Amino acid sequence: MKRFFTAIMLSGLLAISAYSQAPTTYFQYPTVPDSISTLQGRANFLVDHFWDYCDLKKAFSSRAKMAGAFSDYLSFMPHATADTVYMSIDKFLKKLEKQPNDLLFIARKAEEYLYSDSAKFWSDELYLPFARAVAKNKKIDKANKQRFEHFARILSSTQIGMPAPELKYTDRNGNQGTYAADTTYSVTVLFFNDPDCDDCRLARARLNADIKASYLQKQGIMRVVSICPGEADDAWKDAVKTYPENWAVGATPDADEIYDIRNTPSFYLIDENNVIQAKNIGIDEVIAIITRL
Repeated sequence: MKRFFTAIMLSGLLAISAYSQAPTTYFQYPTVPDSISTLQGRANFLVDHFWDYCDLKKAFSSRAKMAGAFSDYLSFMPHATADTVYMSIDKFLKKLEKQPNDLLFIARKAEEYLYSDSAKFWSDELYLPFARAVAKNKKIDKANKQRFEHFARILSSTQIGMPAPELKYTDRNGNQGTYAADTTYSVTVLFFNDPDCDDCRLARARLNADIKASYLQKQGIMRVVSICPGEADDAWKDAVKTYPENWAVGATPDADEIYDIRNTPSFYLIDENNVIQAKNIGIDEVIAIITRL
């Protein structure tokens, strides 16, 4: 939760201070007792009691207003304790178990607000309970369940702080390879990219040209594993001939079934214990981190 709780500190602070001054809300929001004076305490109260005055069986008659209220609910969370946040989400989802259409709507909004490219902030930890709730609900149709099952599965094994999963691939010579833990290296840069992607080409050139990255690789401190989430066909093999010789280069169409890849290019940084330290970051962040090593 550390990344989440620091991601939108300012917006959360503004939300808590301004919400009581809002002229109207879709339903009555909880009033924090004056006896609770700390920011965290007030945030905990708001998150814990947010839905107390909402009739969830009627509230979804206006989905636009419900989406706005849900956004408000999330905005208070950065300053609440992790236990309070998770307990509140679990309680909220429990109430929606017998309202499958409404649960699906909320899960889609959670995807939009917490997971998608247009999300105000990314939080795997907060999105995961919503994906799991849809995946296990027997009243939701198969197509929608499969989508959220996919999210729940990959996020359950690729969050920051978790061991990086093994990944089998075909290398540029047509041989079978496997990305796996290797304590020889202090840092692994797992680089998801496509040879036909302009942004990927730029990221690849910048990483290859970075002096510190080159030094760390020569010293055996860092390795780069470049993976294309596609087929290792002849066109791909021809395209990757120009990739740096000291990179492990492979392709696998199943990459996005194992790793959470929201766009390309995308980088994971993995430490000597094979623990994910950063994910879905761009080349600017990668180079900034490498510079500090």
